[in-house]
Amino acid sequence: MKKYKTAIVGCGGIGHAHMEGYEKIDEIDVIACCDTVPSAVEYYKKEFNIPNGYTDIDEMLEKSQPEIVSVCVWHLLHDEITIKLSESPHVKGIICEKPMAIGIDKANSMVKACKKNDTKLVVSHQRRFTPGWIKAKEIVENGEIGTPTRAELRVKDGLLNWGTHSIDGARFILGDPKAKWVVGSVERYTNKYERDTPIEDSCTGLIHFENDLQFFIQSDLMDNDCDAGKFEIYGTEGFLKITETEVKIFNKSSNGWKDVEIPLRDGDVAIGGNTNAEQTLELIDWIEGGKKHRGAGDVAAETVEIMMGIYESARINRVVKFPLDVKGYPLEKMIEEGLLELESNERYDIRGFLKRENIDEDLYARLRDDGLSHHEAMRAINES
Repeated sequence: MKKYKTAIVGCGGIGHAHMEGYEKIDEIDVIACCDTVPSAVEYYKKEFNIPNGYTDIDEMLEKSQPEIVSVCVWHLLHDEITIKLSESPHVKGIICEKPMAIGIDKANSMVKACKKNDTKLVVSHQRRFTPGWIKAKEIVENGEIGTPTRAELRVKDGLLNWGTHSIDGARFILGDPKAKWVVGSVERYTNKYERDTPIEDSCTGLIHFENDLQFFIQSDLMDNDCDAGKFEIYGTEGFLKITETEVKIFNKSSNGWKDVEIPLRDGDVAIGGNTNAEQTLELIDWIEGGKKHRGAGDVAAETVEIMMGIYESARINRVVKFPLDVKGYPLEKMIEEGLLELESNERYDIRGFLKRENIDEDLYARLRDDGLSHHEAMRAINES
């Protein structure tokens, strides 16, 4: 059995989820981690017993020569780092965190670079491996709700943050249909950011796919019962309510709403555990000549295109057809063009508490030793 030398770039919370998956796989040997914050590197090395730590990616690539790399940095760096990794002669596969990129042009550049360098690119929409979503996909393919006509998606914390999972998930369950057009609306009355990326206060989008299938997504409008992995699918002969671990069906034979039996295992969670492990195993199979990964870069780029289309539609007040011929981030263009009047210019970042620079590292270590997760410890430090 071949063991793949593996590295993680970005020693924050989502990097821990990737490690949860890697630790379940015999074929993976995590030999390096990298972060621009030296204290983050040192703690991560100690926590996961990783032999090599770096603050420079080029040095990591030269000295450790990883074959699989997780990109767990903040959104705005995804394209730059992914392209750099693809150019390494040793890197065979990349697992890049979501959202894939801030702009369809950047997403396409990642796909193009990886194709040119024969590097397999996966975007970590790992919920495609959750048992609820897989069962829902089987039910749809078996025709148990007839022809799908509509999906309802409700998320929060920004379209780019939760919405990317929700749009990707409904697409996965329904066979990754091709989007034809989208119409969207956006409001941004506070100076809101998420991981240094400007985001909206709320938005809606109607997405029209081939075969007259439509998704309706709303973000930050209804906090009750909304989640990145929860949505409803309607067909000509029935309905589904879906989460990562549960599916309810209503059709002519269900006698009302019925819970679908789904065998669950320890580690069947939305992020980390079995989902990240199976995502990695499918990448290894793809590297070794197996079928294309269900979360391949070009598949994920279509979700980026849909989200950018929602923003662009709001910017120009028109229906936007695909393929999208727009560079950059349309929401940022709206801000620059003065189309979104703010009630307050005070900037805030809903994930700002995760910035590792200049924190009390001794306090961080004590909180982690007390059993707090990375996110919990960072939030506690930020609030102290």
